[in-house]
Amino acid sequence: MASSDPSRPATGYPFVPNGIQHPPPPTGTAYPYQAPPPQPPNPYYYNTNHPYPNQRATLLRRFIAAVIIFTVIFFTVLFICWLVIRPHLPEIRVTSLSVSSFNVSSSSSSSVTGNWNARFQVYNPNKKLRISYDELQSSIFYKSEFLSQTRIPPFKQGKKNVTDINAEYGAMGSYIVGRAVDEINGDKRRGLVSFNLKIIADAVFKVGGFRARRRLLRVFCDDLAVGFSGNSGSGNLTGGARRCNVYT
Repeated sequence: MASSDPSRPATGYPFVPNGIQHPPPPTGTAYPYQAPPPQPPNPYYYNTNHPYPNQRATLLRRFIAAVIIFTVIFFTVLFICWLVIRPHLPEIRVTSLSVSSFNVSSSSSSSVTGNWNARFQVYNPNKKLRISYDELQSSIFYKSEFLSQTRIPPFKQGKKNVTDINAEYGAMGSYIVGRAVDEINGDKRRGLVSFNLKIIADAVFKVGGFRARRRLLRVFCDDLAVGFSGNSGSGNLTGGARRCNVYT
C-alpha cells in the first residue's frame, strides 16, 4: 500500500466512521441539500425606482412652451407690421412769423408787450397712416425767456397730406427779467430779434380703422429772426421758411 503524500490535496468524499458511506447525489443536482422555500413578497415594500410621470410638471412645461411660442409669434407679426407700415414723424415748417405792437419796458418793472402771428406747414409723409392731432399747445420765447402761450385747434391729416395752421400769441405787460429787456433792445437796434417757438401735440397714428400708436410730439422752431425797421414795433420773418425739429 503506497504511503499518502501530505502535500497532495484530499480527494473524494469525507471519511465516514464505522464504514458508513452515503450514496453520491443524483446526476444533475447542483446542490445536495434542499433549497429553502421561496419567501412571500413583503406587502409594505415600495419600489422607489419605478418611474411615475409627474402630470403637474408636464402641464407646467407645456404651458411655458406655449407662452414662449405665442410671444415669439406675436412679436414676429408686430415686427412685420412695423416693417410694412413704418410710421414716420410729421415734418413741420414755419412759413411766416409777423410781430406787431412789440415793445419792452424797464421803467417801473421789466415787461413785454406784443402780438405774434405764426403760420406752420405740417406734412404727413406716411403712405399708409393718417394722423390726428389733439391738445396742441404752443409757446413763444426770446431765447429761454417765456413771452406768451396759446392753443391751436385740433386737426386731422390724411396720407401724404399738407396742412397749414395758424397760431396767435399775445402779451400785455407780461413780466420778463431785466437782462432780457436789455438784450431785446440791443437786438432791436441792430434790426433783428430772434424768437423761438415750441409746440406740444398729442398725435394719434391710424391705419385703416385701427389706432396704430399714440405719441406726444415735441416741436422746436428755433432762431426765427424777425426784422425790425428803426423804432417800429412791427416786423416779419426773414430768410424764408424754417424747418422745425420734431421729437417724441
